[in-house]
Amino acid sequence: MVARGPQWSRKQWAQARLTRRFALRPSGAALQAVAKARADAEAYIAGYNVWMHHVLAQDGRRLFAKGVRLLTHWNLRDQIKADYAEPDRPVALARQRLVRDVMERIVTQEIPQAVIDDPRVDWNPATNTVSAAPPETVETEQMKAQGKRPPSPSISPAREPDTRYAVLLADFRASRQLDADSPMARTEIDRHFQLDDELPEQRVRALLTQVLESPLVPRVAALIQKRLGRPLEPFDIWYDGFIEKQPEGELSKLTRARYPTADAYKKDIPRLLQGLGFTAEKARWIDSHIVVDPARGSGHALEADRRSEMYPWWGPGDSAHLRTRVNPDGMDYKGYNIAVHEMCHNVEQTFSLYAVDDTLLQGVPGTAFTEALAFTCQHRDLELLGLSRPAARTEHARALKAFWDSWEIAGVALTDLDVWHWMYEHPDAKPAQLREATLRIARAYWDRYYAPVLGKPGNPQLGIYSHMINSFLYLYRYPIGHLIAFQLEEKLRGSESGKAFENAASYGRVLPDLWMEHATGKPVVAEPMLEATEAALRAAGG
Repeated sequence: MVARGPQWSRKQWAQARLTRRFALRPSGAALQAVAKARADAEAYIAGYNVWMHHVLAQDGRRLFAKGVRLLTHWNLRDQIKADYAEPDRPVALARQRLVRDVMERIVTQEIPQAVIDDPRVDWNPATNTVSAAPPETVETEQMKAQGKRPPSPSISPAREPDTRYAVLLADFRASRQLDADSPMARTEIDRHFQLDDELPEQRVRALLTQVLESPLVPRVAALIQKRLGRPLEPFDIWYDGFIEKQPEGELSKLTRARYPTADAYKKDIPRLLQGLGFTAEKARWIDSHIVVDPARGSGHALEADRRSEMYPWWGPGDSAHLRTRVNPDGMDYKGYNIAVHEMCHNVEQTFSLYAVDDTLLQGVPGTAFTEALAFTCQHRDLELLGLSRPAARTEHARALKAFWDSWEIAGVALTDLDVWHWMYEHPDAKPAQLREATLRIARAYWDRYYAPVLGKPGNPQLGIYSHMINSFLYLYRYPIGHLIAFQLEEKLRGSESGKAFENAASYGRVLPDLWMEHATGKPVVAEPMLEATEAALRAAGG
């Protein structure tokens, strides 16, 4: 495919895709095991909420309002990001430090079991002590909505018993049942790189390392430090101040008013798509293939697989599903931001199913590409709310953000990869052993790439991502997606952005470099983002 693919016709590519379908011949038992592990992992993560009004600062203060219930890790991370825009900097800084402490307790499994998704318990992460919450602080109505009506709980300081790592081991052991059915790719790791993404693991690692080791890192860090007016701390890995935003509370007021329900978001999709550069007619067509559902977790996009015009006797074709969290009082900004991201997954899914010239070529080269296309929309979420104002510095700000986001997630991705390699090397490991290995790997990457600019040697926070638990070796696709997204953004802008998006998404599943050359004229590389970051630093005097 690599040697001959550039000369193949579309028919030959379709033939290659047809035969590649038989590279994996999973047994029913293996598929059932994987399905169960995925469902169990999703349920575990979807229920892993922390009631922040009951998470106390070291001095015992409550830093969050009643009712703030954050899902790990997405909402915890997004809370850190949101607090960069809060005007009360001392309180915002205290909250960011508190959230990072919560993350560390989760990764190390020192978090008390009693505090997970229970607003009846107060917890001080600094001392790791728990106590019954005073009755006047308890979110009674929300408890009733969840069916939690017992009196004060029996408080136990016992930590979560390595459940996080037991779930990850269950993922691994279910995946191993596919190994014998995969003669071309004997491990879950090989299946991802050789069969799914068709990018060699070593090339992916080289791209990630190129970003991590870039001499631009300390220069961007110095610029952030100058803007914050303080030394950087570990949570600044999620610095979100390159592009100015309103405080999240104000943004959430707007999104709740506009989207009180999932149906309200659905009705607004044609307008949103026109804002992204699609014609009114094309926006209506895309909208007709998207269903919006409220999500129990943070949100995701579910692709369709059946084209209506190909099989009219089966009835209407399938639609892609957009899912995001909608609270009882409406969609907050976090939910809206995720909805825009997932919507563009659906747009890609619709084009790559209904607009590709051969159904055997359905899709894009790999998940990193659908993530990249979604990123190109997500960064325009404020513009779609009518808040963004064009400025000369906008493109430089986006370059700095893309670089910092890629640097952040690259270390997380390498941690995830190394953890899976460790599990294959230690197939009989116990949850406690996996916990220690994960902490060792996360700390090593932190000390090598992050501690020099963010401090706190030995910090394990790279292991916080929920994707490690419920997404089966998914995380490396995000930084690769950032690199791809940055390349794509040069084409996906202006009045012709909708056409460029359709041109890219409807090309079908060929090799990654061929797809990128069709869309942008270049293979998958890091240089465009690095060069733009260098230019942005020069413009900022950094």
